[in-house]
Amino acid sequence: MGEVSGEPGCCVWLTGRRGAGKTTVARAVAAQLRRRGAPVAVVDESEVREHLGGTDPLDGLLWVARLVMGAGAIAVVAVDQPRRASREELRVTVPGFVEVFVDAGPGPDVYEEPYAPELRVPTGDRSPEASAAQVVSWLEDQGLVVGEPDARAQTRPDGRIPPSR
Repeated sequence: MGEVSGEPGCCVWLTGRRGAGKTTVARAVAAQLRRRGAPVAVVDESEVREHLGGTDPLDGLLWVARLVMGAGAIAVVAVDQPRRASREELRVTVPGFVEVFVDAGPGPDVYEEPYAPELRVPTGDRSPEASAAQVVSWLEDQGLVVGEPDARAQTRPDGRIPPSR
């Protein structure tokens, strides 16, 4: 069974233009990591807004991500964060920060592409599972997760593992 190598966990920060597929890729990354036995949680901006109400969404995302990482798990964060400078600040202040640019191509919004993300994942010409596999492969190459997929592990389309029977 796979495991996260090192403590605490890391923060895989998926960023990109609106509609790039960040949440879909985040759920696919989590599903693939779970099949390797790695502890992981998806931290989605829309869910944080819904459940933490009056909290600044970025503060809420960071709070949840730090809880997940503090437990030695991988936080996979899907967020609309258009300003490059705020992401660069996270790189300095969040231990284990991994910026993944989910690139769906040019768009009309105000999103500022990162200068040097750890990983660029194009989504326009391939499935979310293929994009997720690129992220998981990078994490393995960096020694942030180890293990082989468990063929017995079953996941639902939303990336969650169904309860045991």
